[in-house]
Amino acid sequence: MNEQEPPPIDRLAIQRVLRRVDGFAPGLRLDDATARRVVEEVITDMPTRTDDDRLMEVRKRLLIATE
Repeated sequence: MNEQEPPPIDRLAIQRVLRRVDGFAPGLRLDDATARRVVEEVITDMPTRTDDDRLMEVRKRLLIATE
């Protein structure tokens, strides 16, 4: 039995969300790599959700990352 590969990450969605969170992460003193990792995780976890939904989740996770 062949294992199915996970769907490819939506690179355009990542770029859209990263642009929208651009000023938020540095304001929390988080680097770009951390913001990108969180965005990629959210896009992977929420593939069918809207960018607005994803953005809300990214902001929540970034806030948690500062604790």
